[in-house]
Amino acid sequence: MLAGSLPSPGDTAGAGHAHGEPPPVAGGRVVQVDDTTDDDDTIGSLAARETCANGTDPAAYSWSPSRDGGEAVRRITERGRLIVGVDQNSYLWGYRAPDDPQTVIGFDIDLARAVAADLLGDPGRVTLRPIPTDQRIPLLENREVDMVIRSMSITCDRWEAVAFSAPYFDTGQQLLAPRWSGITGFDSSLAGMRVCSGDDTTARVLLEREPHGAELVTAGGHLDCLVRIQLGEADALMTDGALAAAHAAQDPTMRLIGEPIKEESYGIAMNLDDQDLVRRVNAILEDYRSGGDGSAWQLAYRTWLADWFPPDISPEPAAPRYRD
Repeated sequence: MLAGSLPSPGDTAGAGHAHGEPPPVAGGRVVQVDDTTDDDDTIGSLAARETCANGTDPAAYSWSPSRDGGEAVRRITERGRLIVGVDQNSYLWGYRAPDDPQTVIGFDIDLARAVAADLLGDPGRVTLRPIPTDQRIPLLENREVDMVIRSMSITCDRWEAVAFSAPYFDTGQQLLAPRWSGITGFDSSLAGMRVCSGDDTTARVLLEREPHGAELVTAGGHLDCLVRIQLGEADALMTDGALAAAHAAQDPTMRLIGEPIKEESYGIAMNLDDQDLVRRVNAILEDYRSGGDGSAWQLAYRTWLADWFPPDISPEPAAPRYRD
């Protein structure tokens, strides 16, 4: 199968099991809200990073890099293909090439190929499996994919079900609305507005917690939300700032609204038991980031994102931090 081509229904990761460590939290997400503010239009430290119940930053909980093999890595090398769950509808991140609809391209896709090149010696030995947002975790748990590289935010709740690499991109939640919208930010200007978010997303959690008088509209993904705005079924959408910027690049009638609302990081998600694979991926990411302006990360950023993103959206790779 050609690199980037779509898989057949029989392309699955197969069975296997490798024991890792328990997830970092029990009891889910804990977000400390600053009660000292007098401004009803702010959300306190929701703009800061999430803190898990044990006081841990979920983006700093991955295992340190190692190239030692294990069952999960061996399963991939024996198969001779890496199976990665990706997006096919996120402009600049993972989307179908306009001149070749059978090929998926983007920032996340370049990273998937880099992982395949390291594990298997060939960036073409990867099956890119387009998956919906709400199937990311189930497909990992069922071992139908080896990993998910799909602009997936690292959160406390998700760490209870899957394992993450160290971050590869820093972002934050942001609103996107038509240029003529009267919405000014994540504040009282949302009252009476229909704000769309994808199912099983951190945007939905934020909107359920702090609706500011808005009506929450949910859809299968952020692209579905954009369509709802275009059809007049929603007034704005909330998604990761990096994805929102990509939408604005694709549709000049849309604009980013206000400042990023909550700091988040994207990570590569893997089965919770595949600690050896997580460590290997973190070693791959160390190499991917290294080299300054000449790094593979910077090359991918310049290829896909630099021309469209404002300079304050992660112009540098996310700094790795580990639990051990």
